[in-house]
Amino acid sequence: MRCFFLPRIDAMTGYTPGEQPRDADVVKLNTNENPYPPSPRVAEAIASALDDRLRLYPDPVATAFRRVTARLHGVEPDMILAGNGSDDLLTIITRAFVGAGDLVVYPMPSYPLYRTLSELQGARESHTL
Repeated sequence: MRCFFLPRIDAMTGYTPGEQPRDADVVKLNTNENPYPPSPRVAEAIASALDDRLRLYPDPVATAFRRVTARLHGVEPDMILAGNGSDDLLTIITRAFVGAGDLVVYPMPSYPLYRTLSELQGARESHTL
């Protein structure tokens, strides 16, 4: 069967997630998860915010968030980039600013997505300590 992937994509290895401890006595820090439930005040605020809008897609450019954040930092809303978490933002930034053959420098040990995004763009990598 013919492979339709770009050669550099076909040559990549798959992502291997870190160990996920199953022991209830272990506090898991490797995935930036909070081991504690939200406070009752937070749970109440979430419950009171649920309404009919939950069935709709959110604003794809986060207009209200960008407007408030821009005002808070004294910049224009067009200067604020919003995304669905850090992975999404790192992907957007890498796709916009890193081209084939460009050099990407990141620390080691590091977040595995840096390498993946560099490889996807066909960039060269360098590690610092």
